[in-house]
Amino acid sequence: MQRPEFHAFLIRCRLCAIVISFLFIHSNIFAQKHTETLFIDSYTSESGLRQSMVSQILQDSRGLLWMVTGDGLHCFDGREFRVFRIPYNGIYSNADNMMRKIIETEPGIFVISTASSFLRFDVFAGKFDLISRKPSVYHHLLDVLIGNKPLVWVYNKGLSVAGDSLQSLILNPVGRTIPEDFVPVQALPWGRDSFIVMGNHGILIAGTSGNASLYTCNYKWIDAEGCTAMATDRTGNIYIAKGTSLCLLREDSALVSIADLGMRINQDLKIDHQGRFWFSDIATKQHYRLSGNKLAAVEFVEIAGKYYDTIKPSVKHIFEDKMHNLWFGTDGNGLLRYNPDKVIFGKYALGFTRCLEALNGQIFAGTFNKGLWKLSDDLSRAERVNPALFGNNAYILDLKSDDKGRLWVATRNGLYVINSDGRCVFTYPANPTTASFLDPAENMVLLQCDASLFRFRADPVPSLAGESISNSVNSMLYYAGKQWVGTPLGLFIKPHNTDKNMNIPYKNDSAVLQHEIYQLLPLKDEVWAATGNGISVFSAEGKLINPYSSLTSLTDEVIYAILPDNSGRVWFSGINGIGCITNDRQRIVRFTMRNNLQSLEFNHNAALKGPEGRIYFGGINGINGIDPSQVKTEKELPRIHLFNLYVSDTIFSKGIPPDGISLSLSRDAAHLHGSVYTSGYGDASDQGFSFLLEGYEKEWNTPAASPAFAYRNLPPGEYRLLVRYTDPFRTTGTPIPLLTVKVVPAFWQTLWFAALLTIAIIAITVFIVKKVQHFRYINRIKALEQEHAIEKERLRISKDMHDEVGASLTRISILSEIAKSRQQEPDKTQKVIEQISEIAGDVVDELSEIIWAMNPKNDSLDSFAAYIRRYASTYLEATETLVSYNFPDPVAPLPMSAELRRNLFLTVKEAIHNVAKHADAKNLTITLQTDQKKLIIIIRDDGKGFSEELLPGTGNGLGNMNRRMEDCGGTFRISSGKGNGTEIIMTVGL
Repeated sequence: MQRPEFHAFLIRCRLCAIVISFLFIHSNIFAQKHTETLFIDSYTSESGLRQSMVSQILQDSRGLLWMVTGDGLHCFDGREFRVFRIPYNGIYSNADNMMRKIIETEPGIFVISTASSFLRFDVFAGKFDLISRKPSVYHHLLDVLIGNKPLVWVYNKGLSVAGDSLQSLILNPVGRTIPEDFVPVQALPWGRDSFIVMGNHGILIAGTSGNASLYTCNYKWIDAEGCTAMATDRTGNIYIAKGTSLCLLREDSALVSIADLGMRINQDLKIDHQGRFWFSDIATKQHYRLSGNKLAAVEFVEIAGKYYDTIKPSVKHIFEDKMHNLWFGTDGNGLLRYNPDKVIFGKYALGFTRCLEALNGQIFAGTFNKGLWKLSDDLSRAERVNPALFGNNAYILDLKSDDKGRLWVATRNGLYVINSDGRCVFTYPANPTTASFLDPAENMVLLQCDASLFRFRADPVPSLAGESISNSVNSMLYYAGKQWVGTPLGLFIKPHNTDKNMNIPYKNDSAVLQHEIYQLLPLKDEVWAATGNGISVFSAEGKLINPYSSLTSLTDEVIYAILPDNSGRVWFSGINGIGCITNDRQRIVRFTMRNNLQSLEFNHNAALKGPEGRIYFGGINGINGIDPSQVKTEKELPRIHLFNLYVSDTIFSKGIPPDGISLSLSRDAAHLHGSVYTSGYGDASDQGFSFLLEGYEKEWNTPAASPAFAYRNLPPGEYRLLVRYTDPFRTTGTPIPLLTVKVVPAFWQTLWFAALLTIAIIAITVFIVKKVQHFRYINRIKALEQEHAIEKERLRISKDMHDEVGASLTRISILSEIAKSRQQEPDKTQKVIEQISEIAGDVVDELSEIIWAMNPKNDSLDSFAAYIRRYASTYLEATETLVSYNFPDPVAPLPMSAELRRNLFLTVKEAIHNVAKHADAKNLTITLQTDQKKLIIIIRDDGKGFSEELLPGTGNGLGNMNRRMEDCGGTFRISSGKGNGTEIIMTVGL
């Protein structure tokens, strides 16, 4: 185990190293001072801020950005602000919206200080609660938590802890005591149990270690006049601005000056994750960045289309978020954001830049009628080269450097070779319309001019080696034993010719690819071609393979140039800006005017990879350059959370929705919409969000810059909403669940109802089937009964014909024989003939009755009544009995079966026959009564009657009448008395 003395020695050595390094910075700081431009995005009242003074910025535990302003609390999702203000209601005042400081005490809970109060804010509920208020008394919130409660300072109360109320700290001095007029300016935690409070007269170092109470602290006071700012770095070291000096607070509580800044700085001192210091001058408000031994004055610039807006803010607070964006809260300019990972191209506005070349660590650019220029590698400086030779009327077509440090310049006025100081050492007269340098042979320079190919020796004294006729060539490459030639007519591939100086004609050859080829680039075992229709990829054998699906997005786009960087990525330019194809070839990152491009239109033959790996592209308004090593296309993706949520068109929460929400929606208002945010805070227009409502959608929607989602009239079911984030470098993350939702179905949409309905349908189906079968059975029975009735009717007719007609005809036959035998006895013969005549008449009547009973047209009550009336009148016509009828008028045409008609008629006929034969009645009344269900026939006479005791012994007539009524399902009742006539009542159902 190391002894404490040795441990202390190591600490002193480390502090000495820090001090020595900063003393070196101090000695060189002003020698390195320069101005650096920061390209920022600004958010003001036009963006949704209610007030342009942003006092402090905070990123909460879920990555959402919050800020306190002169008019309420704001949160920002990278696109829009949500504002939380305290309404005036007699408890709060408008002064409570003038917020100064904010701290998160636990996830979702803030404590905020205003001009005269402390407030607690619940992020999820969006609700403020009052902790303390004292009008006209300054309330100061400090950046220290003691037991998850913030350290605060209130005039006349001193240092306290803000819980549900203010609780004063008990401070026990170890040495000197705090001055009575001590006013805290800043506070920071120091170590595990200690904190530092910087004030107007010095520094208070306090700790709770060893004390029984959390709110009892031992402290040490250090006199330090002129302290204005304090900050901590990633390792926990604390730096304090004292006067014009930047000091390190050592572990022994000593302040060591590490740099004289030459200015007093504001409280906005910030140390970023790279150890760079950011601060502003109290007097001038100028902002600075100290990085190592370089002090740079910071110029804030916002890109507005193709113009720049320079902002000179008064910075009040600097905050670095989790993705290392720097946010500047200002007094008057709102909120500023600096994204160090945003790709910002260097730019120099030369005008129409036609060609580029590197020589001696510098970049040369040939322009259209603006001369030849020499630029620094970062494009921050530029100067004209030999303006007398390359004036504003010189159209420079192409540039080429040789191994002797000279620059070959092809113009429309001829070829020029200049040395390193710009002096012309060789000229060749020519007036080409187009010209380009091709891949040179050893010690040779090939220049394609219109339809001619010139070969020059690159000797100390250049000279023309030869000239030949040639087709127009844009790019030529010797690779894999082949000569690849890109022309306006397409790509041609020939076997390799050892004489590279020989022109190979292509008039009779067919192109491998029939698009104009602007540039060829060998990459590993492939050859890439920039064409008038995107980028095509060939194998080393010369076959078109196009193995990368991402390149299909470039179809129909003119690509002028392709350049590899040292990381294996491919950069390209064309008529739609600059792009970068990632190492895996799966993503294409596009850059636009927001990335400081000279324009979206670049030129053919104006692309260059510099000696230090920088890449340059020339366009119609100038030149852009980038150091690819500073472009990080692979980054950790941030988390995504809900920013706002509306359920059934009603806001879900006045605050920020929490994670893991489960919703239950009514089917009548199954609507859901809202938006999300990401803690990455990249450029809003370069990000992408895609959503999938699992259980409702089958595929993810196309990534869009908008973070909003909306679903209306969701059907009943259970769903899960997922989101997928695509960063500005087109990296897509894994799906993140946002919420679950259940749309409650109506009772008729539930499973139990479906089961019951299925059972009911089955039951109804069975019932209907049974009913159909029953009806079929009944109909079959009826058919059989009808067949039986017909057969029975046939048998009855046959029987009647046999019994009645047959018997009568037999009698007629017998009587006829008797008449024949008595021809000699006329009187007896006459009587026989009269009997035959009478019997024949009875046969006719019997046949008439049979025919009437068989006719279906008579199957109705009215027809039956008419027949009874006619029969009775005819039958009794020869007697002295008067017949009367008591029938309805009219008689209803109710249906009657043939069997019912026949049985009723025979019964009525028998009754009339009895009246005529036995009753000696003077009057006979036949009554017919009916309703829809029953028929009653009453036959009453005033004849001699008979005693009812004789009924059982009467003849077959009454028995037959009773039997017939029973066969019809009816009743038969007779009543009579000697000398009182007879009444017969027949009742039958219809």
